[in-house]
This record gives sequence, structure tokens and C-alpha cells, in this order.
Amino acid sequence: MSNEKNTVPQEAEQQPEQAAMPLKLDVTARPIEPKGNLVGFASIKFNDAFVVEDFKILQSDKGIFVGMPSKPDKTSKTGYRDTAKPITAEFRKELTGAVVAAYHAEVEKLQSRAAAVTVPEKKSIPEQLAEGVKQAAKDNAARPAPAKASKAKSAAR
Repeated sequence: MSNEKNTVPQEAEQQPEQAAMPLKLDVTARPIEPKGNLVGFASIKFNDAFVVEDFKILQSDKGIFVGMPSKPDKTSKTGYRDTAKPITAEFRKELTGAVVAAYHAEVEKLQSRAAAVTVPEKKSIPEQLAEGVKQAAKDNAARPAPAKASKAKSAAR
């Protein structure tokens, strides 16, 4: 096995550059119950041909930002090393914008579902107790009074 890096043959380098195909990003965002500043995860499919998973969606004082997929690395300052990352600032901005937009769309979808579900308002415990006392008083008033035994019957015995 050779230690040489895979290189592109010179013939490919000499071919005229083809027009770059427009980049299609399909983002799947999954909001989660926040854990610290982590609020979700995302996967991105590039041109229906390549998927990168485990983008982290994070909330900070400055807003939502996207953390690149990473793995633990004891030699780095942060303890993690990015396993996939954009090379240019322009693409980083495009990628981040697509993830943030997908995250907001998912959150809106969840909020509209939650709003569509009508849950009856529960009364506070003191209100429930007061209502119970009133209902018990009504029930007691509706019952016939117990028949009192006459004194004559009890004296005859």
C-alpha cells in the first residue's frame, strides 16, 4: 500500500473548467428540548447526492448559530475537532442561513400544531375546592331530609 495521496491526473487539470452546477441544499432540522445552548440538530443533503449529518443548532445571546459536525480531540483547544466545515465565508453564510431557516420553519410548524390543540384551562386548586364546596351544598340541599322518628314510636317501645 502506498503512502502517496490520491491526486487528480494532469489531464483533468488541463481540461477547461466546466460551469459549476448550482448547489442545492436540502436541510432537515430537528428541534429538541433545549440542553444548555443546544436547541436542535440538522442534516444537509447536497444536490441529492451527499448527506452530512449532526450539525448542531445552538442558541446564544446573538441568536441562532450552527455548529459543524465534530468529534472529540484531546489535542485541540476546545476538545473537539470539526469533521466537516465550509471553506469559504460565503458558503458558511449560505449553509448557516439554510439551517437557521429550516429550524425556524420546524419551530413554527410545532407552534401551529400546539395552537391547534385545544386544552381546557384548569382552574387553580383553591377555585376547584370552592367549586366542590358549592356542588356539595347543592347536592345536600337536593337530598330529602332524613325522616325523624317520632317520639311516640320510641316511647312505645
